[in-house]
Amino acid sequence: MGCFAAAFGPSTAVSRFIDVLWLALYFPSLGVDLLDRLLPEPVPVALVDSEGARQRVLQVNSLAHGAGIRSGMGAAAALALLPTLRFFRRDQAGEMANLRRWAALAYAYSPQVVLLPECFPALALELGGSAHLFAGVAGVARRLRRLFQDLGVAVRVGIAPTPLGAALLAQWQDHGCCITLAQWQHDCLELPIALLPLPEAARRDLAALGLSQVKALWVIPRKQLSRRFGPAIGQLLDRIAGVAPDPRPPLAFAPKVAMTVQLPAEAESWSGLRFALRRVLQDLCEQLRVRAQAAQAWRLQLILREGQVTFSLSMRRPSRDAEALLVLWQSHLEGKPSTAPIRALRLAAVDLTACGGQQQGLWEDAQEEALWSFVERLRARLGAAAVTSIAPVAEHRPERAWRRVAPGEAPAAGGGNARRPLWLLPAPLPLPASLSVPPSDQLERIEGGWWDGRDVARDYFALGRPDGSRCWVYRDLRSGGYFLHGYFA
Repeated sequence: MGCFAAAFGPSTAVSRFIDVLWLALYFPSLGVDLLDRLLPEPVPVALVDSEGARQRVLQVNSLAHGAGIRSGMGAAAALALLPTLRFFRRDQAGEMANLRRWAALAYAYSPQVVLLPECFPALALELGGSAHLFAGVAGVARRLRRLFQDLGVAVRVGIAPTPLGAALLAQWQDHGCCITLAQWQHDCLELPIALLPLPEAARRDLAALGLSQVKALWVIPRKQLSRRFGPAIGQLLDRIAGVAPDPRPPLAFAPKVAMTVQLPAEAESWSGLRFALRRVLQDLCEQLRVRAQAAQAWRLQLILREGQVTFSLSMRRPSRDAEALLVLWQSHLEGKPSTAPIRALRLAAVDLTACGGQQQGLWEDAQEEALWSFVERLRARLGAAAVTSIAPVAEHRPERAWRRVAPGEAPAAGGGNARRPLWLLPAPLPLPASLSVPPSDQLERIEGGWWDGRDVARDYFALGRPDGSRCWVYRDLRSGGYFLHGYFA
């Protein structure tokens, strides 16, 4: 603490700027992790900085690292070492888009989440008033680490009284934690200068002077430091240590729950989309969980070499179950004709409703859930119009006393009419005229329809057949003919 106090005075004089605690999430291999998440099979992967013969390796996945490929290695040397190595250009715009989506997930643990572009890719959460809700700072860190582990992304965690300091601490030592400002103003002096977000020229000049740790900069008089390297270094150190405020705009929720991903390789069939679609569904369903929402309809856009195609999926009730949605999408897509090679996909939840979590009734049976899951798969494969329920209509004529509705929308049965069957023929079939008609108290007379030009006058009754079946027949009061109209169960 001595060097810091000598340069800037007692810590109590500057602590007015700091009354919060920040948890930073630093993603050391974000670019290659995002690629790994979309590859259906594990293969050695490296991100490179440019195209052409002078490519340099930026990041590698575990398979490439195990084969001896390291960051900074030339692409030609890496390929000579591992001929099966696959190269990809780094997509910083895609990484930033993912950071913004994940910021929405972090809002489940903090009232304020900010981006740290100078430590890209990194996020920081303010924990001053929310850590106690999750078993303290360690509880928040544990939950976030598990969240990104489930998403297949490596993350390093740092905790400090300043957002930039927490991010640098996460890069320097994973699990790094400093709770109090006084302790941080002492510990931050040990940070390597190489971690500081400085221009490359300033970094080279400091290295040429033999300066390796932040504490070597504290002892340099501020005017001399500013004259030699410019005022930016001193301002940066002030923000890291909490001497100067470091206001940052909080990230806002995206208005839509949607995600676009470029496929590592063109998909030639629907099965080639499954792995990438599963990852996208995991991310979007996690966003819905944080928002306390669920989606009843989804829209999938497939970007082809030329143009795009769009598919929609609607469900009986809202859901944010990624695995169940994946099954529905697979059934839906497998029933469609193949398209041209697919380069990218965009998935969006388009019908959101509030959902605090699905709660089953006390006597709800698992068989009912299995039944409705089967119905949803049928609708996804055959189309929504092919699988429907029947609802009654206030109409005397039997052929017009019902309508098709979506499964689950039919009202509860109100006792029904036991004298009418459930199975009606598409059109009545004429019968021989020599039928014995029961007494009038066993007949049901139906007359009406003059208002739409389909007037009927019929006497209905049940008729047994030699094979044991019971039929529903009627006598047309105008023509005198007999017709078969349905069957009883």
